[in-house]
Amino acid sequence: MAPVADVMSLPFSRSLIRWADQFFRLPGFAYLDNGGHSDTAEIELLTALPTEIFRLQEYSGELTEWMTAIEAALVEADTAAPVLGTTNLFNGSLVIGNLDYDTSASHLLGSSSESAPYAALYHWVMVTDLRVDKTEILFHPQCPTHIRARVLKTLESADRPSRPLFELTAPFSPSISADAYRDAIARIHEYILAGDCYQVNFAQRFEAQLKGDTWSAYRAAREHLAGGFSGFLRLDSEHSILSLSPERFLTIHENVVTTQPIKGTAPRHHDAARDTALAQALLESQKDRAENVMITDLLRNDLGQFCLPGSVSVNELCGLHSFSTVHHLISTVEGKLRPGISPGQILLATSPGGSITGAPKRRAVEIIAELESHPRGAYCGSLFVMAGTHFLQSSIAIRTLEAHGETLVCWGGGGITASSQWKAEYQETLDKVGPIMAAVK
Repeated sequence: MAPVADVMSLPFSRSLIRWADQFFRLPGFAYLDNGGHSDTAEIELLTALPTEIFRLQEYSGELTEWMTAIEAALVEADTAAPVLGTTNLFNGSLVIGNLDYDTSASHLLGSSSESAPYAALYHWVMVTDLRVDKTEILFHPQCPTHIRARVLKTLESADRPSRPLFELTAPFSPSISADAYRDAIARIHEYILAGDCYQVNFAQRFEAQLKGDTWSAYRAAREHLAGGFSGFLRLDSEHSILSLSPERFLTIHENVVTTQPIKGTAPRHHDAARDTALAQALLESQKDRAENVMITDLLRNDLGQFCLPGSVSVNELCGLHSFSTVHHLISTVEGKLRPGISPGQILLATSPGGSITGAPKRRAVEIIAELESHPRGAYCGSLFVMAGTHFLQSSIAIRTLEAHGETLVCWGGGGITASSQWKAEYQETLDKVGPIMAAVK
């Protein structure tokens, strides 16, 4: 009998986090988490046991060929089965991956990078849809029998495994001194005054040593810090990405592309009156508003290269959005794609995202490469999911940790303009990473 597509209904759960506790040990485990922010993300996804992994070196390091192979696999899967379930988005097959910052930046500059993106093809997915209060597992007809059997066995296990212990054996420490940070900001100001650029997103790196499984660290951090575009990817046994991002990069559905850059940050305060005052000060900040408008214009131009003339619009400019530890200014840009533009094509062409580079983008990327002490890796890259020829959801991987073996790193950054004061910018990086560090200690 030929294999068939299958939908398995589960009791509705607004979050798949408890199911994730059941599956996190499986190879290739991926969890795209809305963090409870149903106002920004409408679905959650969980999967593991990929049937194919796309490695850049298998395509001679050519990023365009790598993406072409991914999209070809999705086209094949798309023709083999109709859309399943209630989301009207998936047929059980999808690709989840990480397009790291350094690969994208090198591609933009025409240079090479030691980093590499990650993408994996799956033939099953657990999805919870907050729009219709449904939780389902979708099996694509090409899902291998042994993978389906392992998923069902894991699903039916009566005992949910306890989460392994996790601890930091050495605390987070910055990779550069405050003086070095100050000098880098001074150099950026020189470039701005010389007319090289208008804004540069400069970040500093923090490193700690860990022991245990990073899933426990993600669980601890996401309790209070998860954004609407959070996620955990286990790339291999020694490499994982823990992202608590609140920032949408690109969403593509029914030929409409949407991006929501974040520029402008203020800390939350436990005192309600003080918290309101901080939010109002952010709204009234000329520096933060100018920064946001500049990047919104950059992204509007980025999308305009791929959209129908006149279809790109700014639906929200510098809107105040409040999260658990910070207030942000967020803008929303939307456009209708021209025929023949694929989701993968526009993801590559617009990466790295303008909100984490600066303007103009190419020169800002060059300055970042000159002044930052280490490659960014997953930080400021993009976690993404693609399905068929029609759907892409991606984040900007801010508020993101990356683990390689026993080393855990995170970054904090912000947009530097002519009016930036280095001490305030330095404090902003600490405001962003401080709660993350505290959560995983």
